[in-house]
Amino acid sequence: MSLRGQPFRFSDLLSLILNPSVWTAVLACFLAVRYEPQGVRRIAFAVFAVLILAVIPVGQLFLLKAKGRLSDLEMHVRTEREAVYRLLAAEYGAGALALFAAGARWPLWGLLAVHVPNTLLLVLINRRLKISIHTMVLTCALAAAMVFFGPGVAPLGLAVLAAAWARWDAGNHTPAELAAGILLGGMLGSAEFLALKSILGG
Repeated sequence: MSLRGQPFRFSDLLSLILNPSVWTAVLACFLAVRYEPQGVRRIAFAVFAVLILAVIPVGQLFLLKAKGRLSDLEMHVRTEREAVYRLLAAEYGAGALALFAAGARWPLWGLLAVHVPNTLLLVLINRRLKISIHTMVLTCALAAAMVFFGPGVAPLGLAVLAAAWARWDAGNHTPAELAAGILLGGMLGSAEFLALKSILGG
């Protein structure tokens, strides 16, 4: 098996397993279980969040690649990323508004809402710099999990380090780009979710 004409390595597999969209969607499911009342509504909200956070974004990448709008699924060509980021920000915003209007508790719609400014920030960063989206989003999700579930989830930080190693070993990022993603994701996630918790409670 090969990827981009190169042998498919363990780091490629690990990078796929630690896909940030997937793990953010997993976090959404845990938030739904913790904060939404039992029943069909909890399931519906969780499924909707998973669609917005993971299924639709990943599906769009494959579709854009199939249509020739992306050179590769990793979006190595920086100029191809901005339109994707803008589309994702719009989808996250629409998803957050839909959950809010449907009566979801704030941790669930808040998880989608913070993706809007964070993704638009990536639009600005991408114009001059390259950072690791994997480590940024995973660290942001880890910070959110610590706000909602306490410091007991801190060992999940090992997954961030594993993702960082995988992205470096696969040649996708330099150590500086990976560190920048970790720092930015940690700062954003902590500040955003602590602020929301302070304002909205819970």
